[in-house]
Amino acid sequence: MEFSEWTKEKRKLNSLEELKKDIIEQLNEINEKEAIAMVSGGKDSSLAVALSLDVGVKIKYLVHFYHKWSWNIAKKNVENLSKRFNIPVIYIDMTEELLKRIRGAYGSGICRICKNIMKDFTADIAKKEGIKLIITGDTALERVSGAIMNYLREKYGEVIYNKMEITPVPKKYKLLFFRPLIRVGYSDILKLLDYYNIKVEKAYEVGDRSFWREGCCLQYADESTPLSKELFDELYKYNKIVTSIAKKYGFRASIKLPSKTILTVPDDEKYKELIKNELKKLC
Repeated sequence: MEFSEWTKEKRKLNSLEELKKDIIEQLNEINEKEAIAMVSGGKDSSLAVALSLDVGVKIKYLVHFYHKWSWNIAKKNVENLSKRFNIPVIYIDMTEELLKRIRGAYGSGICRICKNIMKDFTADIAKKEGIKLIITGDTALERVSGAIMNYLREKYGEVIYNKMEITPVPKKYKLLFFRPLIRVGYSDILKLLDYYNIKVEKAYEVGDRSFWREGCCLQYADESTPLSKELFDELYKYNKIVTSIAKKYGFRASIKLPSKTILTVPDDEKYKELIKNELKKLC
């Protein structure tokens, strides 16, 4: 499978066959073939699992994090992934830890807080199991790409693109992170989803708009708003209503709080008016 011009030019990666070859070489260098995989229930982490298995990695566990305000669809998608590949799942309720770590934090930091919790707990599991490799679904446009490139510059004096998939970034965990999609652009992710027959059910939230990366309703906290359990309760309540409306009428929608800013994809006033009118009836 040939990749897009973006992936070829920006990440020096021409095809799926080349990617698999590069990954196998990196796995042989570290002499590690067993891993655990962090899975959200979304398309990227699910695809990362399929590709990892395709290159011979043995995945001992899938690790899925959830909290009181998580969408049920995510867990359902993980269950389907587990059944398809016959890999057991470790489910971790991060509600209590999340409420501890949001003290003094604001909306702009919610995703970072959650990601740090997930990495901390997954790293602990890996060390207890004697596993040195953690699989994630990070793709080419993730911020971690910059940190990986900096690490490669420090080690080799330049970015060696065909060594991006397996690195000790972030270094504090003293483990290796395997990101099989870290050089793959968005249009190529879509092609790979078809190739590996990865199907995930959607929650019909806005996500990041461009790539429809859904996460959870907590990401719609206004950036400058202090985080709290009460805010999370409201975000879940209102976004559950909004996404159900969006699913019914065939678009995507979310609501930011406490500003009550309505986001839709497509960005069309008729959809926003529909959401407002439905909310008036229900709330």
